[in-house]
Amino acid sequence: MKNFLTLLLVLGLAAIGITGCEKAMTDSMMDVTKPSETPTKDNPEAYTVALVQAAIDLYKTGGRDAVEAYHNDSANIDGQWYVFITDENDLFVAHAPRPDLIGTDLKDVEWLAEDVERHDGSTLGAKIAEATETGLWIEYLWPNPESGANEQKRTWAIRYEG
Repeated sequence: MKNFLTLLLVLGLAAIGITGCEKAMTDSMMDVTKPSETPTKDNPEAYTVALVQAAIDLYKTGGRDAVEAYHNDSANIDGQWYVFITDENDLFVAHAPRPDLIGTDLKDVEWLAEDVERHDGSTLGAKIAEATETGLWIEYLWPNPESGANEQKRTWAIRYEG
């Protein structure tokens, strides 16, 4: 089973990265990378954080339209890694592998059946939407965009500008 990573940027904004990394989290994500380092996929957690930061940087320099357009383009899916974006109301505005989610409320996204027993009854999207400015990791199953198989993922979420 391949590791699987995606990212979410909530415009309004919160950013979220997802990875199927099986290794335990041992370091704070904010301590994993230094600004001068360029993480690689060999360190999927740091790579996730860097991709989320790149999405935030694009938002800062190019604006909302630019970041949405970039991350709605399937050419910007990097194997298992991609960014999806919701707005300040938690509505999807970008999701290259699942454009059918555009306009859907993140909080309506359900856990897969295999995940349901592990959680408190809230939706997967509601857990992701709990992201704050300091960030949040969430683990769950989600279809890998390359294989279509449900795989364990870890999502990095960070709310930016509300």
